[in-house]
Amino acid sequence: MSKTSPTALSLTVAKLVALCAATGHALAQDRPLDGDFPEVYRVGGLTAPPWAQFDNPSRMGFDAVGNLYLLDRGTMQVVLVDPSGGLVATVGRQGGGPGEFQGPTDLVVWRDGRFAVVDPMRGAYQLFGPDRTLEGFIRMSSTSGLASMAAARKTVRADPQGNALIAEGPGMAALVSSIYTDRLGVEQLDAVGEHGKLERLHLSGEFAVANPIVRARWIPPGDPEGDSPYFAPEVIWDVLPDGTIGYFDSTTYAVNLVGADGRTKGVFERALQPETVTPLTRAAVVEHLLEVQKQRSAALSGELGGLVPPGMMEEAQERARSRVRRTEFFPEIPVLRGLRATWEGSFWVRRRGEEPWDDLGPIDVVGPDRQYRGTFAAGDPMPMAFGPEGLVAYLERNELDVPIIVVKRLSVEVR
Repeated sequence: MSKTSPTALSLTVAKLVALCAATGHALAQDRPLDGDFPEVYRVGGLTAPPWAQFDNPSRMGFDAVGNLYLLDRGTMQVVLVDPSGGLVATVGRQGGGPGEFQGPTDLVVWRDGRFAVVDPMRGAYQLFGPDRTLEGFIRMSSTSGLASMAAARKTVRADPQGNALIAEGPGMAALVSSIYTDRLGVEQLDAVGEHGKLERLHLSGEFAVANPIVRARWIPPGDPEGDSPYFAPEVIWDVLPDGTIGYFDSTTYAVNLVGADGRTKGVFERALQPETVTPLTRAAVVEHLLEVQKQRSAALSGELGGLVPPGMMEEAQERARSRVRRTEFFPEIPVLRGLRATWEGSFWVRRRGEEPWDDLGPIDVVGPDRQYRGTFAAGDPMPMAFGPEGLVAYLERNELDVPIIVVKRLSVEVR
């Protein structure tokens, strides 16, 4: 049997380490977690009672007694479900009166049962008390009409410390400014959020008042069409029960922690390295995007039938394909893709999947002590909402694409 010299062995180990780093594989071993949690109840489906025949239940949250609040953007109402899956109440409807909605986009729920509906079409945050009565109609900015929509933020969370929201990014600002510039000028669109800027929006007056907390790194668009480079890291964040904000803004595995006052509280990291984007990576991504575009075009052609002349459809498809081929790339593939805070102060951190574009990779659980607890397998769903005593809500769809809300209970280890 031939012997391997220490020098050759060192070179082999170095090559293996370099290979792991280049391909984004973990140098630290994952500890598998069981994601099969017991079901508490489910509501929705074709045979559900009228109140549970959901259209687009896109936002959810729990209060301290386990009631689940669901914003159905299709029916424009909030549905409250008790801990056994029964109806508590429905709040709101389409309209322009007090407590009515015209285009709700988000819902935040405080532990005491207060909740707020974000309605950019009305340019307001509508604040409801624990008894579900309207307590406040807080305008997003001092502007009125269409311009007020620009002040809507991309992402909002309930501030655990009081009557405020934590928010980040411009929501509809780009759309509104493109419509409004010719008539008013962009300078009149005040109170517009910025990408990567985390703020506290106070809801105690006539208008929402923003105070900065921390600014994360954001990669601006790199082409005239307004697209950021593919793989450019996004700013993803959430808020813990004590007001601590966790966010990541780079390609590395680094979750930054800042207090409610914006002061740094540390970083949670794991030994996972971003993968370098190579010509082979670019070619594979472009091929993937072209296939996605092909499937979308086929579906759109089927929906429109003969309403659009064939030549016009083919021209639009070719423009889309040409845009895909011109895709600009960030030099590295981000490790992290999602982040959610649990009711009891843990973080669930979503990693990338096997393919560079796959956002449904494994989920790491980081406990309240900031220690790694383990990892759920790739493809396991991220809860839409975390509640008390381990309650979590998921959105599922049946074979007919009908939405169903499934509530389960987490094991103590991962809460």
